[in-house]
Amino acid sequence: MKITIKLGLVFMLLSSNLFSQIAFPKSWEGNYKGELQIFGVDSVKMKLLMKLDILQKSDSVYQFKISYDFKGKEDIRDYELKIVDTKSGKYLIDEKYTIVIDAFYKMGILTSFFEVMDSYIISTYTKMNDGLIFEIISADGKNPNSSGNAKFESEDIPEVKSYVVNGRQKAVLRKY
Repeated sequence: MKITIKLGLVFMLLSSNLFSQIAFPKSWEGNYKGELQIFGVDSVKMKLLMKLDILQKSDSVYQFKISYDFKGKEDIRDYELKIVDTKSGKYLIDEKYTIVIDAFYKMGILTSFFEVMDSYIISTYTKMNDGLIFEIISADGKNPNSSGNAKFESEDIPEVKSYVVNGRQKAVLRKY
């Protein structure tokens, strides 16, 4: 009996993850807005109004338009979210102008990780009830701290590089 219950729970978890994969990005459609906070070392350095519009354009392409209001001036980034493989969670964010970034949807979070101008950037969008949480973490890629790359108790330890985190942003976006 316990095995049947455990198998049932595993099946429910797997099927809910598959449903989640299939429902994304359709279930995220809508217009969102909120305050983007850009953090310094121990405080918020700047706050901006941020909007995100997710609208279906075709079976495999969604508008993914981000806009920021900086002191009354609107900065618009009219991107596209392209479906590559829903089962594996693979998507592309086409920023236009020859820039296309890989994105992965896993466990309710759309994540991209990329490098630009000696900076590493992790970007996440997490669905929460009627809204989304947007976060960016950036790190300076120029001068990593290197450790490992040695023998320890007869074991070869690989080199590990760590980077200075030099930026963090977060916005809680609600449907409007």
